[in-house]
Parts: sequence; C-alpha cells; structure tokens
Amino acid sequence: MSVDKSFPIPVRVDEAANSAPATPWYAEPGEPLQCVKDVLLVASGKGGVGKSTVTVNLACALQRQGLKVGVLDADLYGPSISRMLGTDTDLERDEQGRTLPAMGHGVYAVSVANVIPPEAALVWKGPLVAQTLVDMFRGVAWPDLDLLLVDMPPGTGDVQLTILEQIPVTGAVLVTTPQRLAQVDAERGIALFHDLDIPVFGVVENMSHYVCPCCGEFQPLFPDADVAGMADRKHVAYLGAVPLDPAGQELADKGRPITVSSTGSPAAKAFFGLADTVVEAVERERRQSLRDADPDTRAAHEAFWERLMED
Repeated sequence: MSVDKSFPIPVRVDEAANSAPATPWYAEPGEPLQCVKDVLLVASGKGGVGKSTVTVNLACALQRQGLKVGVLDADLYGPSISRMLGTDTDLERDEQGRTLPAMGHGVYAVSVANVIPPEAALVWKGPLVAQTLVDMFRGVAWPDLDLLLVDMPPGTGDVQLTILEQIPVTGAVLVTTPQRLAQVDAERGIALFHDLDIPVFGVVENMSHYVCPCCGEFQPLFPDADVAGMADRKHVAYLGAVPLDPAGQELADKGRPITVSSTGSPAAKAFFGLADTVVEAVERERRQSLRDADPDTRAAHEAFWERLMED
C-alpha cells in the first residue's frame, strides 16, 4: 500500500507503508506554515497531567478574545482533542483534495481520531508517525489562523523532535501537576526546549487545588508542592494554577469545554487569565523576532558582545 501525502494517511498499513516515507514535496523543513501566524506547543513531561484539557480550554479562551485558533492533536497514540472539542467526525476535503479541519466551539481542529475508530490501536512505526505529523501540519487546508496550538504527547521523544525539526515554533507552554514526579518530568521538557532554542513561555500548574462546591474553600491537593519555585529555578515564568473541577471532566467527555459551558467557574477564570498571558508572550516573541531579523540590530548585538569580551 502506498502512503498518501495528504492527511489522513490510510489506517491499514503494511510493512512497506511503515518504512521511511519520502520527504513531503510541498515544503522544506523549517519553512513557515501557510496561513498560520504562530505555533504554540502545549507539552508535558508526564502523561495524565491534563495537558489536553489545558490545550482545549486555552484554545476556547483565546477564541473568545477574537483570535482565530486551531488545535492540532499531535498525541497520535492517545488522541483526545476531538472528543473534548466535540469534533469527532469525519474530515472533509476541499476542491484541491486537501483535508479540511473540523470545527468545534469556533476552534478549528485536526486529530488522528477523526480518521480511525475510537477503539482502534495505532500500530505505526516511527517513520510513518513522523510523516503523518508533517502531513497534519502542511497537508491540511488550515484557514488563516492567529495561533495554532499543538497538543503534544508526553515525553521527549521522536514526535517532539520531528515537530521541532520540521515546523517553525513560536514558543512552548509546559503543563504539570503539583506532584513532584510530574514536576521532574516537566523539568526534562523545559530542558529539551532550551537545548533546541525554543522559547518556553512558562509552566501551568494544573489540578493545583480543589474548590469546595459548598463553601468555595481552596483545598490544596499537594500542600508541600512548589511549582512556582521549580519554574523560577528553571528560569521560566509561572503561568498560574488551575483548580481541579470534577464538572470540567464531565463537560469535556461531552465535548463541552469548561471555558464554554461554565465561564464563571474558578477553573474557567484561570484559563481566561492564562489566555491573556499567552497572547502577551506571543506578541513579545514576535517583536523580538522582528528585531532579530533586522541587520542593524544584529550588528549592534554582535558589537556589544565583542566589546564585552574585550573588557
């Protein structure tokens, strides 16, 4: 079976399809995405920290601000974005044969869950996974987007490296829970992005505390946790805490993010604040990129470092 170069790739693959695919013809590695201004990675070092929940609710919060937002579900082996956004439908194609993203709550989204049955296991080797990821970025007819959020799989493996090698990324946000084990894995994620010169906008502390529905009291789940201190040690921003809301998970299972269905809840308000911070970080990074692209600015920086070394 040959491999189609336009997402979705056929689900039933044989050994030939699992071999290393050809480089996509439609772009060179590192070439900017058409119609997408900025790409933001939402990552975690450990699974089960609520990264997809943060991605979906952040996307909806940004959409409420008037931004055109898309979500790409890069967690191919454990996709959940389509269920959380209520976009678990087949994907259509345009007149050129390109895949059209689904839409849920004003957010455009693409996931491998749109093309495989919910109970199916994705048994793909690394090269086919890498090809599929590139096709999801470049083979989909994304509309004009202000921001494309990428729901990353946990860890620091092939998927992360494929995206960072192939796609220009504006920045990354790390999600962790207060548990020390999760923080250690988040530190590894921060190290990966720093090693590859990807700006880390900060760390989100998810499920930091429980809000009593009766009295509104905040009850910390891990009283000795210090995510803000960990962020400070790693020289990244602490983006705030999101409380645990059992109703939020029930809404997510129904494809209704809490930032859409319960806007007055403490969790929703935390996501709205996070959206404000992310917009500021993206704009700041965009301004910095423009300065770095200016030849006079680069020359001034080089002269500064030369004088500093001489002194």
